[in-house]
Amino acid sequence: MTFGQKLKALRKEHGYSQEEFAQHLDVSRQAVSKWESDKGMPETDKLLQISTIFGVTLDYLLKEGSTDEKQQDIGYYVSREMINGFLSYKRQGAKRITIGVSLIILCNLFISVIPDKEIALLPYWITMVLGIAVLVWHIFQPKRYKEIAKKQLLFDDAIIKDFRMEYEKNRKRYVVMIIAGVILLVLGPGITLVTMNFLGSNIGIALSWVINALWIALFILAGLFMQAENMIARNAEYIETKSSRGRFAWVYVALPVTAIAVVIGIVVNAWSPVMPIIALFCALLVTVCKLLMEGRNSK
Repeated sequence: MTFGQKLKALRKEHGYSQEEFAQHLDVSRQAVSKWESDKGMPETDKLLQISTIFGVTLDYLLKEGSTDEKQQDIGYYVSREMINGFLSYKRQGAKRITIGVSLIILCNLFISVIPDKEIALLPYWITMVLGIAVLVWHIFQPKRYKEIAKKQLLFDDAIIKDFRMEYEKNRKRYVVMIIAGVILLVLGPGITLVTMNFLGSNIGIALSWVINALWIALFILAGLFMQAENMIARNAEYIETKSSRGRFAWVYVALPVTAIAVVIGIVVNAWSPVMPIIALFCALLVTVCKLLMEGRNSK
């Protein structure tokens, strides 16, 4: 197959009209028609965009041959702009999870601070519902950048080298965040006790909820940020092993289950509402530690 034939087949396979595809590339429809008729070739930057859109290698696009070669040369070219977009998308998701879980925890502040329990229930439930709503909203967000999690990625050497250097620097920051979270987790009860002795039990209990929200937020952000960057920096290992493809899928199941367990604990008082959250983030901590060990062993 010629370049034009491959381009036309890929465009139709992905459901684009010539006009829609031209808009993605910021060219005219006539230019796309010209390429598909083998009367011209795109510029290099347009070729890179085409390989990214369709998830194929430049070698596949430019080398004449049968469609079977697509399966052999399949790959997904990732530019620096796409890496930044993917990380921004993942960080926004991590922040939504953090906000949702933090609201669920901090709703207990109203019970601790407001003496009249009936008055405290209104802001308590509003905050609780908002937290759950944020988590549900996150779960139903459109899934983007699926190819990065599923396909072997192709990079320019300079791009991936620079990114891996940044990844190593960021990983140290995430370790600091985890250490800070552990310190808050360990010292939290002592800080709460001192506060209760000097400022009263209500203030002490309220401070304990704030501390719990802080260390859990640090674990969420550090763990999910590190996981997203690891997907880029160590794509080959992530794709090659069977377990790697779905190793973090449990997080998306665990989040709604944890939210439900928290609500049940609050409503029926069957268990402490904090315990399901602690269990989830202990699991996240173990996952983060595994990532750190993998990174260290791969050097």
